[in-house]
Amino acid sequence: MPIPSYGAAPLSATFLGVRVMQVISMIVILGLTSNFVNEMVMANFAPSREIVGTLSIASIATLYTIVSIAFYWSLANMGLFVMAGVDGLIMLAWVVISVVIGKPVSYLNCYHPGQSANGHILVDLLQNVNQDGAMLSLSSWSGLNKSNCFETKTIWGFSIILA
Repeated sequence: MPIPSYGAAPLSATFLGVRVMQVISMIVILGLTSNFVNEMVMANFAPSREIVGTLSIASIATLYTIVSIAFYWSLANMGLFVMAGVDGLIMLAWVVISVVIGKPVSYLNCYHPGQSANGHILVDLLQNVNQDGAMLSLSSWSGLNKSNCFETKTIWGFSIILA
């Protein structure tokens, strides 16, 4: 079955290509955030709100994006207006996620774990140690080691890309 052209064949192929790249990016975000939540839970900490929000938005957006590919293929001209509106709302959600995650993460220096760019040592971990279900801020959890830091910055980067 050929790609529907809607009178603009190059744009149709580009649209489908971009949708596939969006799905790949969101699957990467889903994997990273799921791993991050798992690490937090296994360490007896409550997952940070920013990561849970990112996981929720990424799940909903991935489902919508996969469904929208089939919707696009169905030659429903009126449906393109609906898709444009929903795409705008999802873009707004990714902008919010990018800002919320970027606010604490932008100050982290991944090459010096335990310190932020402004020189403050992350003390939240020490304050919450041995407290089951304690809540750590995203910047504190991300600053524990290099892998957490780079993982969080990758989630942030993919959120910016999707916005």
